[in-house]
Amino acid sequence: MTQPASGSPGEPRVPAVATLDLPALVSRLANGLTVVVSEDPAVPVFGMTVLYRVGSRLEPRGRSGFAHLFEHLMFEGTPGAPKGLFDRICESSGATNNGQTRPDATVYIESGLSSALERFLWLEADRMSCLSFEKETLDIQRDVVKEEIRVNVQNDPYGLFEYQELPALLFDKWENAHDGYGDFADLDAASIEDVKAFFQTFYRPNNAIVSIVSDRPAPEVIGLVEKYFGPLPPGILPAHPDISEPPRKTGAVSVREAPLARTPALVAGWRMPGPQNEDVLPLLILGELLHEGRSARLYKGLVEGRQIATEVMGGFNPFQGLCWYTGTTLFLSRIAYKRGVSHGTVLGAFAEERDRLLREGVPAAELERVKRRLFSSYLSLLENRLERSLELASATAFGGTPVAALEFPARISRVTSAEVVRAAEKWLSPETWAVVVKEPPAGAAEEEE
Repeated sequence: MTQPASGSPGEPRVPAVATLDLPALVSRLANGLTVVVSEDPAVPVFGMTVLYRVGSRLEPRGRSGFAHLFEHLMFEGTPGAPKGLFDRICESSGATNNGQTRPDATVYIESGLSSALERFLWLEADRMSCLSFEKETLDIQRDVVKEEIRVNVQNDPYGLFEYQELPALLFDKWENAHDGYGDFADLDAASIEDVKAFFQTFYRPNNAIVSIVSDRPAPEVIGLVEKYFGPLPPGILPAHPDISEPPRKTGAVSVREAPLARTPALVAGWRMPGPQNEDVLPLLILGELLHEGRSARLYKGLVEGRQIATEVMGGFNPFQGLCWYTGTTLFLSRIAYKRGVSHGTVLGAFAEERDRLLREGVPAAELERVKRRLFSSYLSLLENRLERSLELASATAFGGTPVAALEFPARISRVTSAEVVRAAEKWLSPETWAVVVKEPPAGAAEEEE
């Protein structure tokens, strides 16, 4: 079905975009497991996602990084499939597998020849039923996560500050503000009892979505999922905490030393509304308009124009993808800038670019260019069966239906310049930002010159 584009009177209309015509059959098993199957006969390959509705925002208080730690533990074997069997089956099948922890979900993904699909359904159902809860395994994976923190955070010149430090300054609630990678003391305090309780609470079929894209007939695939996952008992899920937060009324700027850095950088963030808010899609487009590519407003204004910055990146809901989240999320702008330039100058330049957008609006050609870039990247993503399975699972978990993913291009096509301006004025005020500034140690710049 083709959706007509809309716009303000006199505003050029963006060509209508059809809702994607991809089959997506949804079934719900008696134990509460949601199954999404998209049949694609082009090639005998499958992509599969098992999504659990638990991420870093639902890990126990005082156990920061626990959801991430648990993701690692899911690869450490079960009574029926000892450690190493999962990877051996994957390698012998010519398949790939991975996992990822997000703020609102943990996902496990596999892709390979369709002839291997059934064995991966058995593996995923097996580790949903029970894990090998051993202290030695916990100790090993605790050290693995610590090493990830050392490599990805402590060795990063700015300490991965947009992920590690900005949320604590931006949000009030612990669920939103704490370090999702993990604090060493919290990781050390995690026990086998914690692991068992977390598994029994969240890794239940009625808290999961299995999404599969393959060439096999959808009813047949649903039957296989029923065969392996159907016998698993549902769990009693806890009430989901209220993680929404009201808009900030004040701003905050924190200047900190970055011992490994040689040039300064800052990240500015804003609290964002819930996923049903009318400004969500305009904010997504605004993030692209400001940050993506050499034609982006901030690149042209701060890097090429004023020549005070060297790099800009950021956008809306950067840690979860598109609009799939719950409660609240953030919009951020990370800017690396030149020595000798003050962070006040950089923030002032950002505010000027925002004010110019409010005054002049977004020309139709620029808005269409941003939309087309979004469309192109999204369609490329859906061409990959593994990525499509993940997108359909995410849309089902946080949009209520896989159709939410298929309607995304048509919804984007209807966003107007006036809506983008309204979103920028309401949500990206300098008066409500939280800013973390990272400066190199005194003398660091002189050492390089």
